[in-house]
Amino acid sequence: MIRTKIFILPLFIFLFSFKCFSQKVNVHVFMENKTAPANSDTVYYNSNRRLMWSDFRGTVPAGVPWGAMTASGFSFDSEMHDDGTTINITVGIFTFFTKHDSWKKPEINSAYHLEHEQHHFDITRLYSEKLMNEIKKAAFTNKNYKKLLNSLFNKVYDESIALQRRYDLETRNSMDSVKQLEWNKKISDEINNLQ
Repeated sequence: MIRTKIFILPLFIFLFSFKCFSQKVNVHVFMENKTAPANSDTVYYNSNRRLMWSDFRGTVPAGVPWGAMTASGFSFDSEMHDDGTTINITVGIFTFFTKHDSWKKPEINSAYHLEHEQHHFDITRLYSEKLMNEIKKAAFTNKNYKKLLNSLFNKVYDESIALQRRYDLETRNSMDSVKQLEWNKKISDEINNLQ
């Protein structure tokens, strides 16, 4: 009797463990096609809808040396369903610009400067794409789903902020026209590759 119990218990643990680790995981990740009404504070990224100076509605902070600021970001909606044999994870990613946090000085009205700001929004879109690719490669389980998703988001978000800063540093906030033209081509090429 004692011998039988010793062999049954490890077999039960092995079968239980195999069931837990053999669940199929389906991950569906996509770019959400969100739209907002014209009077909304939010502009969702759309390659056919570029930023306009009228989108910059925020208050200019006192003493800032640069002429405009783009407030953009990316986020996601997600859900998980676990039926015991299959884990289905759905993640929709979107890129957005907020009008009340974005501002420009009254004398800043040129197409040149607007393109600089548009490229900040484009960089945000490129990193939302990077987040999508990171999610596709991730090894999700029903236990790590939320933590891993948030960890991937934070990693990609930090990388996007670093590139935004580099873009402003190298172009001197668009004041270095040679560097600005280089970045214009680089970012435009990367955006065109997404389409």
